[in-house]
Amino acid sequence: MHDIKWIRENAHAFDAALKRRGLDRCRQSWVLLDQQRRSAIVASEIAQARRNSASKEIGDARRPGRRAAPPS
Repeated sequence: MHDIKWIRENAHAFDAALKRRGLDRCRQSWVLLDQQRRSAIVASEIAQARRNSASKEIGDARRPGRRAAPPS
């Protein structure tokens, strides 16, 4: 298992190690995949925050004695 953080920080050493083993350099594709993964995580966290906010608003609106706000 490779540590993507180490690969990002030591890109040339990683490529040199792959070359010594007779393997193709694949650092760029790994870093690109890591960037895509990080973007997906951020998008997921934003969606979860919106869902949590909506759930809280629904819970507040359903409380006795509270009027629901009109839909926006």
